[in-house]
Amino acid sequence: MLAAGVSLFGAVVVFGIIYRASEGTVRNEIERTASSEQADVIADTAGGESMAAAVTAEIATSPGTFYAVGAPDGTMLGGNLKLPAAYLKSLRGWRTLTSADGIKLPPHVAAVRGITIGLRDGEILFVGESAGGLIAMNQLILHAFLAVILVTVLLGLAGGLLVAQASLRRVEAISAASRRIIAGDFSGRIALNGSGDEFDHLATSLNDMLARIQALMENLRQVTNDIAHDLRSPLARLRERLELAHRETTNPAMQAVFDEAIAQVDAGLGIFGAMLRIAEIEAGARRRGFAAVDVSKLLAELAETYETVIEANQKQFGAAVAPELVIHGDQELLTQMFANLLENAIQHTPEGTRISLSARVNAGLAEICVADNGPGIPEHEHGRVLQRFVRLDAARHGGGAGLGLALVAAVAELHGCALQLADNAPGLRVMLGFPALEQHGLKA
Repeated sequence: MLAAGVSLFGAVVVFGIIYRASEGTVRNEIERTASSEQADVIADTAGGESMAAAVTAEIATSPGTFYAVGAPDGTMLGGNLKLPAAYLKSLRGWRTLTSADGIKLPPHVAAVRGITIGLRDGEILFVGESAGGLIAMNQLILHAFLAVILVTVLLGLAGGLLVAQASLRRVEAISAASRRIIAGDFSGRIALNGSGDEFDHLATSLNDMLARIQALMENLRQVTNDIAHDLRSPLARLRERLELAHRETTNPAMQAVFDEAIAQVDAGLGIFGAMLRIAEIEAGARRRGFAAVDVSKLLAELAETYETVIEANQKQFGAAVAPELVIHGDQELLTQMFANLLENAIQHTPEGTRISLSARVNAGLAEICVADNGPGIPEHEHGRVLQRFVRLDAARHGGGAGLGLALVAAVAELHGCALQLADNAPGLRVMLGFPALEQHGLKA
């Protein structure tokens, strides 16, 4: 649209200049001839001849010129162009007369341009020339102007559309590369078209950035592997020695010490494993293994497993899972996410609490909800509890490292799932909205 507007403005300026120059040239020629004829008529009256007689003589020698002589009251006294009295009386200076003014022009004369002056004795003299050429030229310029404007607008729109499509193709290439990065693939690069334009410069910068990010991710992955090898192995060996020492001692006090030490090592190994798990999820590499997951079946199995656990903790459990819910994702990670939510509800609610698990289709999403009527979480803490190592004071006595909900958030983001914590009045309601399977172009 901007290109069409600029082209249109340029065409208007050019045609304005052409029109002014052409129209001015023709009009000046007509006015020069009319002025010359007027001067001749006035010169003829210098010898005492009346203006009407002088005009009659000029008509005989200048048949292409139009004259009108009027009395002071506008009454016609002579000439070959009859003008109404009121009209003739009001004329002064240069005017272009057409039939639209109520004037009867001679046949084949479209317009007359002339000058009207008042004489000393009060008479009125009009002298004009045919202005049909001027009118025809104006119409020709107008028609040409409209045709060129139409062509200019169409060419401008077509050119703008082509430029826009070319730009959109380049932008889409950048967007596609961004989507691959989000999916965990840092190996792709944005293709250059070799023109050296701004898009090529941008693509070069983005490719350099991607190469740097890929190198950093590889370094991070290597560091993570080194930590796994250098830290987890000694902890595992420490646990084995503690187990061996526990079996070899018969002192009840020392056995209690060894039990506590083994529990602390297990907690450390669990925290380390959870951190590695979250880092792996956030890297996005697991997306490449996504497949159709029968979430109805998965939740039904979890409900059957946890019902016994929940009831053993003196709590109530209810499940309402709609059948044939299928989402696109990693079944292992989804199982861990739902299990974390149920275990979080079990761990941080008192006896007598009711815990519920539900799943349904809502507004094109597979909506899964884990809710309880326990103490809940203050609304201003809903965002913070999804971060790593965050434990509310009321929950510290229950153990845990504060990584359960952080892992849930990481799995939700990996699956493009909308995660929301809300007040259950009382209690907590965790809602997960997964994109419908057909939105991924897949079938169950």
